[in-house]
Amino acid sequence: MNEPYSYSPFNSFNRFENLDGIETKIVNHLISSDSKHAKMFWKLLKYNDIYALSQPELTKAEKLELVYNDNGEMTSKRVFFQPFVNDAWQEQCCSVYIFVSDIFPFDQGRANIDVTVETVVHTKICAIAGDGDPILNPEANPNDSDEQGNIIVAYKNRATVLLKCILAELNGLFLDGIGYLQFNHRNGLKGQVQMPMWINHSYYGHATTFTMALSGISDSSKIGY
Repeated sequence: MNEPYSYSPFNSFNRFENLDGIETKIVNHLISSDSKHAKMFWKLLKYNDIYALSQPELTKAEKLELVYNDNGEMTSKRVFFQPFVNDAWQEQCCSVYIFVSDIFPFDQGRANIDVTVETVVHTKICAIAGDGDPILNPEANPNDSDEQGNIIVAYKNRATVLLKCILAELNGLFLDGIGYLQFNHRNGLKGQVQMPMWINHSYYGHATTFTMALSGISDSSKIGY
């Protein structure tokens, strides 16, 4: 007979040991990445003017300053490990919220983890100038100009650009020691982008749900160490 409150002697179970490192590892990647989408991501968060994409790239220190990690003042921060739930938030900026949202266990040892990224934009800074000039921006999307080099996408929606950056940068990303983030409806039923109706109607944006498999099997909560 099992002792009271003991673990099953017949099967090992998923202890989700790496669950609490997901959000931080995603932000660490965004900080260290040198891709054009990561650069655009941080520019959109720091610069609120219409020419945000043509502003200087952020340093690592500047990026870290935008991450809320000390439970202190929030108004100067732009990246949070929580849902967008602050009804008193009035900043005319865009901000990002990264958090574990759902867990779907297949059996005692395997589960899919849903990670949601909310990208929130104030309505008064929604328009930004495009970055399609190949002379000014060597990494410009060729579809933003015609064959003669004339710019045909002169302005963009800040929320859509931010969404593109998140999808391009995080889809298929391997989080060391955890697994791959996937934006894939076959891998997770909630793998999609939605536009939530937040209580504060001064903001709009998207909630993007990625899914990743997570398994950390152990026959006790000691996880083998």
